[in-house]
Amino acid sequence: MAESGFLQLCSDRRFHRAVMAAFEQETGLRPQDYYIEARPGGAPIFADKTKAARLAYGDGATHMGWMAHGDVCRGFQGESDAELRRRLARTVEKRARDFPDATHYGIFALDGQIEIQRYHG
Repeated sequence: MAESGFLQLCSDRRFHRAVMAAFEQETGLRPQDYYIEARPGGAPIFADKTKAARLAYGDGATHMGWMAHGDVCRGFQGESDAELRRRLARTVEKRARDFPDATHYGIFALDGQIEIQRYHG
């Protein structure tokens, strides 16, 4: 069976396509190989594991990406880039516990750069 994945990201148009391309490059997945879910605030705004994440994991997702960004996030008005990075780190740690058989990626976008850190939980 081919590898598949899931990417939860911010819907901010400044970042979503670049983040998807970086996730594809990091994982080797093609656009049709993974589910996406997006809303303002990215992964940290979702309070729990969502139906889409559970569906992807149940379908065998082996790569799960969790994204946030700096440079003014409308999902977290007034929070600093450092605060948003901390929120993302906590989210990735929690999701790695929720979905233990997948590889997890913390993805942070800032100033046109996309940073991806593979989580080793």
